[in-house]
Amino acid sequence: MTRTQLSQEISSERLLIHPMMTSDVTPQYVAALNDPEVVRWTEARHQRWSTEQVIAYVRSHDHHATFLFGIFLKGNGQHIGNIRLFNIHPVHKRAELSFLIFDKSQWSKGYATEAVRAVTHYAFETLKLHRIHADYYALNVGSARVFEKSGYEIEGVFKEHMVVDGSYMDSVRIAKLNHGGV
Repeated sequence: MTRTQLSQEISSERLLIHPMMTSDVTPQYVAALNDPEVVRWTEARHQRWSTEQVIAYVRSHDHHATFLFGIFLKGNGQHIGNIRLFNIHPVHKRAELSFLIFDKSQWSKGYATEAVRAVTHYAFETLKLHRIHADYYALNVGSARVFEKSGYEIEGVFKEHMVVDGSYMDSVRIAKLNHGGV
């Protein structure tokens, strides 16, 4: 897999998904990363984010084993979220996936499902990966719904794997396989 493959724009019905650039780091984006409601079910919740930290985070994804895409609305180019392929393993042809729709005005409109489907298709068809997997907090019904609608299947549960609000919570492992061959 080449950097060129990873830098292509992915298009779906309502979204343009392309590599995040430091110019995509806006005050609205940084504010969203500091909104407890937005980051409740993510590991981003463990820190207070500055613009400099977010820019460093975006830059840290500029290599072959991890990649951060921005999710933008086709109509007006508004940046509404991110989706990440990371721990890309070229021998085993697998990667992990995570997503965040940080613009609360765009929640419950199907954008996360559309982005997960588009990036999964891209990973299978363009990057020729065989397996995409992810984890989500057991009480995160939004992520559960997105992955189910995107054809991911539950593989198992990590018991009391995360601490949320002072209590242990299970983490659910899901995956989707590309049955197109090796």
